[in-house]
Amino acid sequence: MDARGILLFVHVVGFALWFGVTLTLALLTVRANRSGEAAAIGFMYRSSSRLLRGPGLVGMLLAIGSGFGLTAVLDYAWFQPFPNHWLFQMQLLGSLAFLLALFVQLPNAERLARAAEASAAAGENSASFVRFRKRNALVSSVNGGLLLIVALLATVRPGG
Repeated sequence: MDARGILLFVHVVGFALWFGVTLTLALLTVRANRSGEAAAIGFMYRSSSRLLRGPGLVGMLLAIGSGFGLTAVLDYAWFQPFPNHWLFQMQLLGSLAFLLALFVQLPNAERLARAAEASAAAGENSASFVRFRKRNALVSSVNGGLLLIVALLATVRPGG
């Protein structure tokens, strides 16, 4: 197996881990919030934070690192819109999703977990919990949308 094959395998595994954790957490946190049980909500947000910092972060690093490795091995241009605009869009949107996850989603997940546990202990939703939950919903939705677009671009490779 050559370097291209190994990098492509690592890229797909990393992306699957990253997107899988993101999608799973979205579904489970919505379910926990609908239950209305403070203990379940606190547990879910604490688990979300740990999953994002564990397998989620590993998937992000694998996908980004191997993606740029593939660009180098296949002799494609770095952040050049032409001739492979699909690759440029993947690089741009994937990097944006990575930075958004690293600098907004991960720190917010930890703050949200602490706020959810404090709200569960107090028996009512605090203002900080509501604020962090809204931010988490917005950032996670944007990030999930970016990842969906990247997956679509990787699948159809329009014009490439």
